[in-house]
Amino acid sequence: MAKNASIPRTKIGLNVLLQAVAFLALFALVNYLGFNHYKRWDFSRDQKYTLSQQTRRVIGNLKAPVRMIAFFSGGSPIAQDTVTLLREYAAASKKRIEVDVVDPFRSMAQAREIATQYKLRDNDNVVIIATEGRTKFVNAADMAEYEPSLNLIDKPRVKTFKGETALTSALIEISEAGSNQIYGLSGHGEPLFEARSPFSGLKAYIERQNVKVSPLKLTDVESVPPDAKALLIIAPRYDFSDAEIHALHNYWAERRGRIFVALEPTTPTPKLAAFLAEAGIAVHDDRVLRTYPIKLATGMFRGVMKEITGDILPGSLITKRLGNVSVSFIGGVTQSLGLDTERAAAAGISLKPLIRASSPYWGETHYTEQAVYFNPKEDYIDPIVAASAEKGALANESVRVDSARLVVLGSSAFLSNEILTDTDLDFVLSSLNWLLDREEIIGIAPKPVRNLSLNLTDSQMSSIGLLTILAIPACAAVLGFFLWLKRRR
Repeated sequence: MAKNASIPRTKIGLNVLLQAVAFLALFALVNYLGFNHYKRWDFSRDQKYTLSQQTRRVIGNLKAPVRMIAFFSGGSPIAQDTVTLLREYAAASKKRIEVDVVDPFRSMAQAREIATQYKLRDNDNVVIIATEGRTKFVNAADMAEYEPSLNLIDKPRVKTFKGETALTSALIEISEAGSNQIYGLSGHGEPLFEARSPFSGLKAYIERQNVKVSPLKLTDVESVPPDAKALLIIAPRYDFSDAEIHALHNYWAERRGRIFVALEPTTPTPKLAAFLAEAGIAVHDDRVLRTYPIKLATGMFRGVMKEITGDILPGSLITKRLGNVSVSFIGGVTQSLGLDTERAAAAGISLKPLIRASSPYWGETHYTEQAVYFNPKEDYIDPIVAASAEKGALANESVRVDSARLVVLGSSAFLSNEILTDTDLDFVLSSLNWLLDREEIIGIAPKPVRNLSLNLTDSQMSSIGLLTILAIPACAAVLGFFLWLKRRR
């Protein structure tokens, strides 16, 4: 019988030790990679947890750490959605944002401490945003729209969740340490500040960008107030006086002011047009339109389409992140703009076309006639319907200087509450942020949440009932019966 060979216990132990170390190292490496390099997916309806480009840029440009505290003590129906959204903010911030979730029912001591520190009531549902000694509160009521219940027992149902819009607006406000004051000119029939303004939605969206919008009559002041970061001129129905044009000229040329103009083509304003022409933007007396064939029993006719679509043009900081999209100028008529590059260059002004009407629209100068057709000698091909002017800018756009800035649109009706689209809003807010020297947050605005409704007829409801109550259980029973027969054999 052969002598048993000795077992190399030392080698075996060393091998096991090396395997254990390699396993632990591999385990640690996998956890490190999984914790720091991962991909997130949003499978929610309407992608309501996917942060918009603007929100990501706001987060990316935070100068100081931010603490966001979710304090929901009253059983809010949006508590879980808000907490999930806050965690998306933290994930996108690369440790700039710290999120704390305070549950008064699980951590009474912490809830009492937070309530005492921020003077909260027992039934408050709020998100607290704090940075560098500044604090902003976002109430749950501002993050959702509710539908009232039909009886007194049921609670109101959440209609839309708009947490990102409210939270990003608060984040912009608190990071800027103050509100931007802009003035909307009035006194010329502008409807922005009317009791039931058709532009109230636009005003609300602008104010969510940490901007305060106040009315201003140039006839009541000697000059534009010194705290004015920008002026809004939206849909003037009457022309400006010489004194008002003088005040505008001083604000633009002497104080390097910022002006946003949305024209009302149905009412000519020659003095305002002359002021814009000084900046190199000529307002054409035309209507942007196109014709299309209409087949009737009596023959073929040509209809006229005056509501246009426009293509956003590259080459500007305003449109840099809005490429490959189109805007809709509907609800009214549009006039085209001409860019006088020679006059602008002589005055040190840089002109940029922002939106061009899509083909085959043109600028028709004889728009009052019954039949219109394109005349290359009198009409405008490829009409520009939005443009910007900047006086005193440098060739290097990354270097900020104190320049005068102007944005002009050849229409205003598309900004009304019932017509304003997401793309139109993105363009307006991008223009406003450019005027306010906030290029770092130019991007896609937080998208509104849309409801999904499923309308079924009585027959469809009956079919679904039969399918779920009879058909599916019957299929399971038949399958079970055949399995039973097979096993019996």
